[in-house]
Amino acid sequence: MRALPFVGIDDFAFKKRLSYGTIFIDLETNKPLGLIPTRDSAEVTKWLLGHPEICLITRDGSRGYAKAVHDASPTIQQVADRWHVLHQLFEASKKAIYSCIPRKWNASSITEDKKVETTLAQESDSVPWNRSEERWQRIQQSQQLFSEGYRVATIARKLGVVRNTVYSDLNQTVPPYEERASPDTAYYPLVSSLVKDKMSSDQIEETCRSQGYTGSLDTLTGMITSARNRSAKLETPGLSFRQKTLRLLWNPDNEDVLEELQSFHPDFLSTFPLIKELSKLIHSFRSLIKEKAADQLPQWIENHKGFENKSIQSFFQGVKNDLDAILLGIRLHWSNGPTEGNVNRLKTLKRLMYGRAGFKVLEKRVLYHL
Repeated sequence: MRALPFVGIDDFAFKKRLSYGTIFIDLETNKPLGLIPTRDSAEVTKWLLGHPEICLITRDGSRGYAKAVHDASPTIQQVADRWHVLHQLFEASKKAIYSCIPRKWNASSITEDKKVETTLAQESDSVPWNRSEERWQRIQQSQQLFSEGYRVATIARKLGVVRNTVYSDLNQTVPPYEERASPDTAYYPLVSSLVKDKMSSDQIEETCRSQGYTGSLDTLTGMITSARNRSAKLETPGLSFRQKTLRLLWNPDNEDVLEELQSFHPDFLSTFPLIKELSKLIHSFRSLIKEKAADQLPQWIENHKGFENKSIQSFFQGVKNDLDAILLGIRLHWSNGPTEGNVNRLKTLKRLMYGRAGFKVLEKRVLYHL
């Protein structure tokens, strides 16, 4: 198979995470030039040595391929694919955001805390924890509507209950809590206050027993469960901003990204100042690539070298290690896109023949479009 001066190289999986091969394509015709059943650097170098006319190769950020090309000929220009460079920044930004912003951020203000405490106190003071008072109000509504001439089905529809409940309400003559009044319910305010203090069930039982509670453990457990459920409903819900933040920061057309981030919560940017710096870093790098300002890349790294995040620092180090290839990737029009397209075609052929043919048949179908 003949080789031309401009070549793309990429790997593909025979079996993901276990065995891989390498494909070479002609960047001018977008057609495959050759396949080898490995991505070992020595074998890739051997293939390249058999094609001395190659003067430029596009690749992803693979160190193995970078070493293989350099060993074959230091004069071959290596061009890093722009999409892969941006993807590396995306992954580093994602890790930075996830390490900075908690999965659920509780951003309750002092006013909200006081409001919750007041509401909890009011809830704790309501002795009939079994909602008997609410039921008595519904019973009275049912009887009032029935006395006004409404049918049972209509009453049930108005109150959002079934007809059997309405029939039961019409026969009720005294409030439910008078029928089933229990001295144990007097301990509900105490239980609510102990739940608020994050006490365990055993601690609550011990405290209630010391205060004179003589009821069953099941009754006490029911009051504890009810108090905890009410407390959970009143807690300020955690806010999840990770995905939203990443989506806004990575949108190249969003000029008001800081305003939208601030709209999440008034204290968002002040609580997470790294996000503001990360926004500047991402947009400046994307602008640099869009404008093909390769000469500005070293200064860009210098300007942001103080960024305090391990993931971003790791990205900087990766750019420095592959600086020449990335500079060419920004400056030149070549990319590894055609190679990725041929890898997708190869995957389709491989799956069509899964379990029925070996490497030689796959190679012939890829190279000769069979």
